Amino acid sequence: MGKLQDYFIANNSRFMIKWSHYFDIYERHFDRFVGKEVNLMEIGVFHGGSLQMWKHYLGDRATIYGVDIDPKAKSLE
Repeated sequence: MGKLQDYFIANNSRFMIKWSHYFDIYERHFDRFVGKEVNLMEIGVFHGGSLQMWKHYLGDRATIYGVDIDPKAKSLE
């Protein structure tokens, strides 16, 4: 397992849904951005769990944005 899947399994914070077969693909394409100044936007944030996952994975230099059609998602700001 990789870092993202480990985080997903150990997550006891905000709820998130992810398809497990995507984790390897995510890491293959996003690993080069870990620890770097990068912006990431996720469309469809649900309860915000994956926003936290991306911040944890990419690091403190990353800025994570989330967009959702549900106005309740604004509370995750």
